[in-house]
Amino acid sequence: MKINQILIIIVVTLCTAFVATVLVAGVQAKALAKEALIDWAVNTTIIDGCSCRMLCPCIFGSPATVGSAATHEHAGHRSCYFNQAFRVNKGHYGKVRLDGLKFWLAGDKGDAKTVELTFEPSATKEQRAAIRVFMSHFLPLKWMSFTEGPDAKIDWKAEAVRAEAKLDGGKAAEVVLTRNPGATGEGTTVIKNMSYFGSTRNDGFNIMPVEFIAYRRGAKPAPFEFRGTSGWTITIDMKSKDVVAAR
Repeated sequence: MKINQILIIIVVTLCTAFVATVLVAGVQAKALAKEALIDWAVNTTIIDGCSCRMLCPCIFGSPATVGSAATHEHAGHRSCYFNQAFRVNKGHYGKVRLDGLKFWLAGDKGDAKTVELTFEPSATKEQRAAIRVFMSHFLPLKWMSFTEGPDAKIDWKAEAVRAEAKLDGGKAAEVVLTRNPGATGEGTTVIKNMSYFGSTRNDGFNIMPVEFIAYRRGAKPAPFEFRGTSGWTITIDMKSKDVVAAR
């Protein structure tokens, strides 16, 4: 092959790559612009329990441990198995109302990086799409596996000194939290002035150790069961304006 022909091939290849890059960048820019145009807000209370000893280093650790694979080891792997039961107090995504919506997130934030999202049967297509957007900003982790489980009813109740949630009557999952035994006075121990994943506004971590936590579906995340580990309830508040401002 002559040198001129080789040069032509190289130039065409570089031009093609450049055009492809511009197109991808254009698509991403349009996607971000479209998302920015949609006004959304979510105020939700979460019953959260995991397999780590108190207090979970994914949240309360030093800079050397936050975001690492936590403190629980299982079959040679570092893990942070967790159940998060959400109930939206008030929210919207554009004109889609989210008030009262409940959904469940369970997985392993450790080495496995697996998670499964479950909605109640009553959740509409539009509400599900809205929650997916919200979760992508609230928990922006790089998952190895992100699945959605079969719809199931969620029983949810959070009080000052006890919180309990069940997925499919407990057949799929459950989490029970009780008052911190070291708390003084009424209520339980509260930790404030800390951010919680992607949300910086919250009412504080109401520390309530896990009485019992279990996830009975598989294989990703793998089924798990723990007692006496880290847990809390917390109410967070996020808005689309927060995401835009952070860019």
